[in-house]
Amino acid sequence: MTKPFVLFDLGETLVDLKELLVSLAANLASKHPALRPELPAIVRQWISDASRAMPRSPGQAFVREFEVASSVMGNLLRDRGIRLSDKEAGFILREGWDDFETRVRFVSGVSEEWLKEVRSLSAGLAIVTDGDRENVNRLLRHLPLGLYFDAIVTSEDVKSYKPNPPIYQAALRSLKAPADQSMFVSDSPQDLRGASSLGMATCLFGKPTIDASRELPEGALQVADPREFPAILRVFAETH
Repeated sequence: MTKPFVLFDLGETLVDLKELLVSLAANLASKHPALRPELPAIVRQWISDASRAMPRSPGQAFVREFEVASSVMGNLLRDRGIRLSDKEAGFILREGWDDFETRVRFVSGVSEEWLKEVRSLSAGLAIVTDGDRENVNRLLRHLPLGLYFDAIVTSEDVKSYKPNPPIYQAALRSLKAPADQSMFVSDSPQDLRGASSLGMATCLFGKPTIDASRELPEGALQVADPREFPAILRVFAETH
């Protein structure tokens, strides 16, 4: 029996980002009360548009996540008649993050006990996240992830976003892990396609709001509740 190396996405795979939207909406409401009825839609559009705006195509110049997110928020607010610069929009995001950070929590089904079990079933663990090093480090001060993970790789570290190979390859090198003995876990089919292209097994976490099967790489596993994942690892170890 060979234990697999397991690489995880961070946001919405291990860490609940819904509280970030709550914090951001509250901060916007305090500054622009007239936007209050629109705020749930604005923050949802912000997180969706920011993800799409990341420079993911091969050959695109790298831009830090915070800069992309600030630009997207600036555009959303200017579209609603609020005059501000991207830098000022960034201040709004930073204040929202400061509040979110004090209340950050794991997604449902993930706990420190769960991490201990997953760790015991793995040859090594890594986090691979599209984020800036500063923000990730701040989360690590509030959540006990560093105790269980051998490597934490951000897009800023390697100047590349998923699903491009460099960010996955950096994590595999850190773990000294062969791709064919590794599994990538994420709530994003796009992340999984990138991992699969390098020969990694893949597992989708969560309950997609739409049928994600067409977007998943061949052979991808699906787990609605993270508490089911240790059983997946046991079977994987026995069959690989």
